[in-house]
Amino acid sequence: MATKVEPKVLWKTPGPQPNGLQATPEGLWVIDQVDPNHIFLLSYEGALLRDLGESRARHASGITLDPNGNIWIASTFSYEMILFDRETGRELSAFPTPPYDRSGGAHGTEWRFNQLWFNVPRAGRIFVADPKTGTILRDIPSYGDRSHGMAWDPDGSLWSVDTNKRVIFKLDPSTGAILDAIGVSGPEPHGMTIWQGQFWLCDAGTREVFTIDLPGR
Repeated sequence: MATKVEPKVLWKTPGPQPNGLQATPEGLWVIDQVDPNHIFLLSYEGALLRDLGESRARHASGITLDPNGNIWIASTFSYEMILFDRETGRELSAFPTPPYDRSGGAHGTEWRFNQLWFNVPRAGRIFVADPKTGTILRDIPSYGDRSHGMAWDPDGSLWSVDTNKRVIFKLDPSTGAILDAIGVSGPEPHGMTIWQGQFWLCDAGTREVFTIDLPGR
């Protein structure tokens, strides 16, 4: 049984349906799934720092940055991962995401060890891809029935939140084994990232951004 924790609601995003978060030293990157699919950079106090404008992503559900600072977006309804220039918002490349029968699209997205990690709820899997070719290198299980945001713990484990069950699962990235679990009360968890010892999450329905302390912090 996952321990339930109460979140701290901070503020609301400028876009109508925030669906993915990525924390960086310069601020919090947000992808909105409508508006249409704007890419925002916000301060940790909620102020708008940048708006890269419209992207061609469709119902985007994940966002991460690579070592060059460019932005990867999980375009859920077009079944692809798209790379955008961080300065101009120009598209640089794209590749399709599994399952290739288009029965489901990618959601939470993370960069690790020069690889892209993303989950596909309908497949029940977290995939690891080569960002240069889109080749799937391996995969591990996800849990629940609507896995969404993901974030790397400082200890090297991977956290994955399930929106429907409102549980954040701590996973062994090598095997997918569950190491811990936290229940989430309050807003519905969609996008997720980690910043300074806290989970940062967003609710696509209410536009709320909220935080939860990492276990043991």
